[in-house]
Amino acid sequence: MAKTLTIGAPQHPAMSAAYELDCREMLVPHLDALFDEVEAAGRDRCQAAPALMYLAARRLTPA
Repeated sequence: MAKTLTIGAPQHPAMSAAYELDCREMLVPHLDALFDEVEAAGRDRCQAAPALMYLAARRLTPA
């Protein structure tokens, strides 16, 4: 059975330098799992990475 991935609470204040690093480290297993699924579906993870960056930017930018 696959391990359930969770998103933990921040360990540092939002305005600290450590906050971003903590956030990146929390996201690593989620991105690894997503890229594994991308490859299992027959897609190229190198093509999926810029697509994810685009989608993330669109979610944070007003239309």
